[in-house]
Parts: sequence; C-alpha cells; structure tokens
Amino acid sequence: MSGMGYEAVEVAIVGGGIIGCAIAYELARKGHRVAVVERGAIGGEASGASAGIIAPPSNKDTPAVRVELTARSLSAYPWLVAALQDETGFDVGYRQWGALLVASNENDHARLRALLSWQEDLGFDSEWVEPAELRHLEPALPEGLLGGMLANDAGSVNVRRLTRALAAAAARRGALVLEHTPALGVATSGDLATGVRLADGTLPAAQVVLAAGAWTARFGLELGQALPTVPVKGQMLALGGLLHPPRTIIGGAGGYLVPWTDGTVGVAATEEEAGFDTRVTPAGLRALVGLIEALAPGLLDGEVVATWAGLRPGTPDREPIVGLVPGYDNLWVASGHFRTGVQLAIGTAEVLVASLLSGAPDPLLAPLSPARFAQAV
Repeated sequence: MSGMGYEAVEVAIVGGGIIGCAIAYELARKGHRVAVVERGAIGGEASGASAGIIAPPSNKDTPAVRVELTARSLSAYPWLVAALQDETGFDVGYRQWGALLVASNENDHARLRALLSWQEDLGFDSEWVEPAELRHLEPALPEGLLGGMLANDAGSVNVRRLTRALAAAAARRGALVLEHTPALGVATSGDLATGVRLADGTLPAAQVVLAAGAWTARFGLELGQALPTVPVKGQMLALGGLLHPPRTIIGGAGGYLVPWTDGTVGVAATEEEAGFDTRVTPAGLRALVGLIEALAPGLLDGEVVATWAGLRPGTPDREPIVGLVPGYDNLWVASGHFRTGVQLAIGTAEVLVASLLSGAPDPLLAPLSPARFAQAV
C-alpha cells in the first residue's frame, strides 16, 4: 500500500462522467487495474443532465475523426447495453427510435437533402420522408413542413444510468471507484504523472487520464498546459402525461424532442455561456416551450414533470480534446465533448485506451490533440 493507504493502479481517471466511466470499463474489461476519482456522484454532472441522444452527425462538415468515433459508438451500443444489463442488472433505457430532422423552409430542405446524401455515402441508415408521410409518422408535428430526414440507427439512452452501469461493471472487474472524492491535482515528477492528489494522500498511478468535463481546464492551469474547457449551460424540461408521445426523436429549430423509455419526453436544450450557473430560469423555459411550439405543437397539452440544467464541456473550437498532454509521457486528456458526450463516448474510450496501452496516440486523434492549444499558455 502507498499514498496514505491507496494501492497503486495502472490508470487513474479523474472524472466519473460518461467519458471517464467508458474509459474505465474499456480498461477493466481488458484486465487492467483502474481507478475513477469523482468529486460528486458518478454521472452527476453533464452526463446526468444529458438528453441521451445517440445519432449520426447532423452536420456534413463534421470532421472525419468525430464521424469515426460516432460510427464506432453507434455500432457498439446494442451489444454494450446487453452486456451491461447482464453484468450489473442496470436497465439503461436504450432504444433505437430513429431521429427525424424536419424541414420547415427551403433552406432546411436543401440542407437536409445534402445531409442525407452525405450520411448515405458514409454508410448510415438514413432516408427521406415526404411531407405527406410526416404526420402519419408523427401526428404531433405542425402542418406545412417540407419533408424530413429519418436516421433509422439513432436512439436515446438514460445517460446517468448508463454511466453508473459502466462504473459498476468496471468495479465488478476490480476497478476502484471513488465517489465524493475531489481530485486536488495531478502528482508529477519531471515529464511523468505519478498519480492523483487527494485530500488524504496520493493515489499512485502509472498513467493518468483527465476526463473532468467542464472542470478539466483547472487541472491544465496547474500543470501550465492549456486544456481550455468551459461550461456551456443547457436547460431542459421533461413532459409526461402524453396520450401519444413521439415515436421518434424529433429535431429542428435548434433543438430536439427525445422520447424516453419511461414514457416521458425530453425537450432539449438551451445553450448559454453562464459560467457554472445551473439555475433553471424563466427565459430558459420560454425557449423550451418555443421549441415545442415549433416542432410538435400537439405536445403542448403535456405536463411539465421536471426541469433541470447541466454544464456541457465546451472548447474554443467546439471540438473535443483527446490525447497526450504536451510535456508528459503518460498524462492523457479526454474532455470537451460538448453536446456529443454519449454519442462519442464508446468510440473515444476504444481509441484512447488503445493509444494508452500502446504508449502513443492513434493518428486518428491528431486533430483532437491538446497540442493545438499549446500556444495559449
């Protein structure tokens, strides 16, 4: 034993959200001794506040690395969900509903037609829905839409439960999961990370991964490295009591309506730079009601059963930060996934773990390297 009673691990992960726990599970199932250090509850921050959409990229300018990580995640979720239920008993609320992106004007129509062609070229299972078919598919939609694109392989999941299931499955395989344990910083010696500093000692580790979401930046500052994650507030509400809830995820007007397996529907989400403020505000609720009016006015008679806000980890260029931290041989970062954490989590975990075990970042991750921000320090 060392470090005030903490036994050394192969990999210590700072952050118990969907990214950190996906990495922990991937390492644990490969037989490696791993620890997750989480300042609050597992899945308690951005992951717990997420709408849980898992879908192909909805912008044809999406960088190739994010397309690849998304494709890996989409193909992994069916078997992963089944494996987690077998191992832990957790029902993570996963279902492939499909995602219907609707065109309310000519610009939307042209954009979605181009998006469909791009997705089909990449092998995603998507199709066009003509205006006459739309309201048969989703009766709550408004009249006058010009069509829509249906991504058949899209779905949703309860991200808090998924995150906790990943942590539980990792723990069953020997992982140490430390909840309500703030990481004070990374212990270092020269160009090596030696562990994670905690209030009661140091957790020794051969490698360290920073996956602390919007809080990742402060660890970089202490190390003299730019890891510029910033909190981007998102407010949401849930509707219940619907006689005819949507049968698909409905997207448009800058947001989404997301059916969940408990019968409720998530309305997501605002996008606000408000620091670490997680208050639900009248202005935020007004924007969400406006989203329902634009996408599915037939749902306006539902009951608002919950409201909440979460902090997504944004970055200056809106791309994740994944790779080796400059100046260190064994300190990695996986953060800044913004609105696509659950969509990219499994792919990120697969590629980062392979990189970590080989000792060098996969070339696929080069565009996401934290080195692109090095001049900022």
